[in-house]
Amino acid sequence: MIFLNLRKIIFFLIIFSLSFQVGFHFWPAFSRIAGIRVDYLSPTTYLLDILIIVFILVSGFEFWLGRKKAVIRVNFIVAAVLTLFVFDILLNLFIVASPQAHLLGIIKIIEFSFFAFFVAYSFKKADIPYFVDALALSALVSSTLSIWQFVKQSSIGGLWYFLGERTFNTSTIGISTVNLDQQILRAYGAFPHPNVLAFFLFAAIVFATLRFPFEKRVFEKVFLIFTIIISSVALFLTFSRILILVALSFLFFDFFSKSKSNKLRLVLVLVSLGAFYILFSFPWFISFLTRGIDFRRELLDQSLMILSSNLYFGVGLNNFFIHQAPLIKTISPIIFQPPHNIFILALVQTGILGFLVFAYLLALSFRSVSKKLRHAIRDTRNFYKGVLVLLISVIIVGMFDHFFLTLQQGQLIFALILGLSFSKIKG
Repeated sequence: MIFLNLRKIIFFLIIFSLSFQVGFHFWPAFSRIAGIRVDYLSPTTYLLDILIIVFILVSGFEFWLGRKKAVIRVNFIVAAVLTLFVFDILLNLFIVASPQAHLLGIIKIIEFSFFAFFVAYSFKKADIPYFVDALALSALVSSTLSIWQFVKQSSIGGLWYFLGERTFNTSTIGISTVNLDQQILRAYGAFPHPNVLAFFLFAAIVFATLRFPFEKRVFEKVFLIFTIIISSVALFLTFSRILILVALSFLFFDFFSKSKSNKLRLVLVLVSLGAFYILFSFPWFISFLTRGIDFRRELLDQSLMILSSNLYFGVGLNNFFIHQAPLIKTISPIIFQPPHNIFILALVQTGILGFLVFAYLLALSFRSVSKKLRHAIRDTRNFYKGVLVLLISVIIVGMFDHFFLTLQQGQLIFALILGLSFSKIKG
């Protein structure tokens, strides 16, 4: 019971701490490309890493104590594929341009794989309300900071700095802004990029929305409603186009599915179509939606050129930037960026085999959640519905961004979703 309670406390602390990127960066020689520091290659010790390692150790000891009750069935095909993948990434240690950067990637894979495994193994039905509350509370903190940043058009500093907020304003080199007759700073919170913040807020909105019908306490209902409203405002201020569209689609279909009146459904559809028609009539909206296409196309062209010479084994984890350096043309040479597509990134880094493992893992997670949805009832069903929504969103957002595979908080969110998709909640 001691280890059980300790594991739960640490897990919920991890969920709450998702909002903060408190960490200490190191800058060894391999983290510089052409003399330029690349954030993605900096070995960093995050507060989240410490919590995750403690969670893994406690969960592992709890697993070992209950090993007689644990029944883990491994499919032969799954075992074979994973074995080949392990062989693939270990072989790359001897052939990649930067073995140190590749090893750093292997360490992160091991860390988040164990985290996802123990989430899947230990998450129970009784954890659902506490999980949603921890996520919602964290979203409220992030939303408060994000709205404050947007109003001030700069970072806030003070205590927020020690919680992981970076120092920036609209003039900071490389900061993300949106042009609305003038450069407007996008909300960051304490995340490395507005898009990561947007997905985190979206996850909180999804779970809070689907949990709301099953809460009986008035205070809890008010808390969840407040979370949904404030998080939605902060999500909009990130100006993350794809996630705003995904969030609107989720809220639309959730309301549409709960409506029992066909007339109300028709009105909802007509209003939505009318709103989009009006928005698309404004040139600034078209410009807003198409912003960054040339940037992403350039990265895709670079990725395909690199892939053509490294098709089977890939260039290695975190080695993309080494091969990218001589290909940089229109992109600023002081900003190295990976391809903004998790599937292309997986293919370029790990080759055909790694890509197939990645796709197979996603397929297994979809199958796992779909199977549970057929048997689950009431709040458990809604919880798995939320996991499925987020899995689908990972695919959609992952077609346009990379943070699920490259940034600490994005990697943790991805591992958490995968772990929850394989969890076995009865009821």
